[in-house]
Amino acid sequence: MIKVITVGPLEENTVILVDKSSREAVVIDPGAEGERILKELRPYETVAILATHGHLDHIGQVGFLKEKLNVPFYMNKKDSFLISNDIFPGFSQMIGAYPCPEPEFDLREGDIINFGSSSLEVIETPGHTPGGVCFYNRKEGYLVAGDTIFKGSIGRTDLPGGDPQTLMRSLQKITSLPDDTVIICGHGPDTTVGEEKRSNPYITGRFNVDLW
Repeated sequence: MIKVITVGPLEENTVILVDKSSREAVVIDPGAEGERILKELRPYETVAILATHGHLDHIGQVGFLKEKLNVPFYMNKKDSFLISNDIFPGFSQMIGAYPCPEPEFDLREGDIINFGSSSLEVIETPGHTPGGVCFYNRKEGYLVAGDTIFKGSIGRTDLPGGDPQTLMRSLQKITSLPDDTVIICGHGPDTTVGEEKRSNPYITGRFNVDLW
């Protein structure tokens, strides 16, 4: 079961994944509105907090949820420098961010995160940030992509640690997945790998990566 909750002033997508047989859950990118996220998690046994990357609009409620749920936090540690990076003055106050702890687990390419009988494969997709990752459920055919890719667009690369050439290589990883893979984006609507291969200008080559 997949629940996508759009939270905060930047309309960030927090994703809750629930294994129906065990009712174990993981929460990905809890960025804002911690009480609302906690309410959605209460019917389930939450076993982990995951982050696709370290921007505050995606980790702003990690500290709050850890206090309430006492579960481990997983993130690629290359993004640890972003935990205290406000991006612009007053950003953390704007989204109501809690202080974020260091991750207990450092996510790496090929790691498997199990919850109940369900599992997620970690795919490293840097470029938007140095430690960006996606979470892939191969069996059910979906990818939680954070800000690596959006419907018709991609994550910005002008923030600390961003790199356009690196992001293009990460997009190649995503487009190597089956066309019917559903992409759950960090902001905005879902899409599919096939749709982005057909119409995303950063993938089709309409936009030259050397120009941005």
